[in-house]
Amino acid sequence: MPSVCVFAVLLASTALATVHSATAATSIDSTQARAMLELLHRCNIGAVPLPEIQQIIDLPGTQLIIHQQNISRRISPEQYKEVLASACKGTIADISPSQPGARGIKGVQGLINDVAPSLIWGRKRIPELQQRLDGALKTPDLDRVVPLALKNLPENVDLSPKLYFVMGGRAGAAASDDGIYIDLLQDAWKAKEPSAVMTPHDMVLFFAHETHHVGYGRILDQKKKALHLSPGHEQAWNFLTSILMEGSATLLVSAEGRWSELEATNHIKPDLARLPALLPKAQEIFLRSLQNNLSNQDVEAAESDFFGEGYHATGAKLLYVIQKARGKAAVLKVMDHPQSLLKTYNQCAAEINEPFLFDPSVANALETIGGN
Repeated sequence: MPSVCVFAVLLASTALATVHSATAATSIDSTQARAMLELLHRCNIGAVPLPEIQQIIDLPGTQLIIHQQNISRRISPEQYKEVLASACKGTIADISPSQPGARGIKGVQGLINDVAPSLIWGRKRIPELQQRLDGALKTPDLDRVVPLALKNLPENVDLSPKLYFVMGGRAGAAASDDGIYIDLLQDAWKAKEPSAVMTPHDMVLFFAHETHHVGYGRILDQKKKALHLSPGHEQAWNFLTSILMEGSATLLVSAEGRWSELEATNHIKPDLARLPALLPKAQEIFLRSLQNNLSNQDVEAAESDFFGEGYHATGAKLLYVIQKARGKAAVLKVMDHPQSLLKTYNQCAAEINEPFLFDPSVANALETIGGN
């Protein structure tokens, strides 16, 4: 069994090697994934001291994992540490929400339903996961990531993404300004069979999808700074941009503009099936937000229907209708003028006889928020 010092040296040497290789724009930091595999190996052969688990928590890759779960959920580093320590023993931790409300509850659900079971599953498949990591590091065509993201944005953005392979999160992939990761353990655990794991092509699209998020997020942040939003209108803006952010990356990048590609994608199929319910729910959230009739807790509860891939499915559908009627240029125009989404969708939906239309009063009111 390696000593604490040996384990620390492993982390340090792996990090050093990654920093050295990071000079290339398409390099991938695999420090956290390698360290997690070493930790899971240690879990199999004896108790692991909490300081060593803390070393995993402190790695940038793990910080990205925790950050991702705090976008639409709420967890704490202490909760994640407790879940990791229990999974090391082969059990699922009994934890309480880190805060009241839907986000805290969703955070616990993600930890005990996704993170913990995948870690326990991974303990028994270390050689398989090591092989998976070694193969992933040979992914070709990574130089396509930034161009694919850029060509699906309404304006140019300077993008130099930090790419990571990690293990031990809830999502198969995620992005922030601090980095973009693919979780090889979560992907393998959810795949159920070897043939369903991400292919090299899938990995390129995932990295491009998340790079698109980083770029579009910066564009939307700049637009928001120029607006004068009441609290309710800010809620409407945030919901609107979540739909646009996820919908554009899903349709234009992951599906490369093809609705048939989305319909064949297993992980989004259940949410596509919910579209007849999601679209009216989206209208209700817009209406109540525009009327300043939602508390922050009401917003969390209402938007919980869109957690998972509800935002993705809803946004992709709205933008696809626009694309089908008027082409990709019209989609990019709406992305550049977010408040026009519902009004443009209604016009395009009428042109191609789509059954669902937003109430024109809601679409018109949304178009005016922020002083535009």
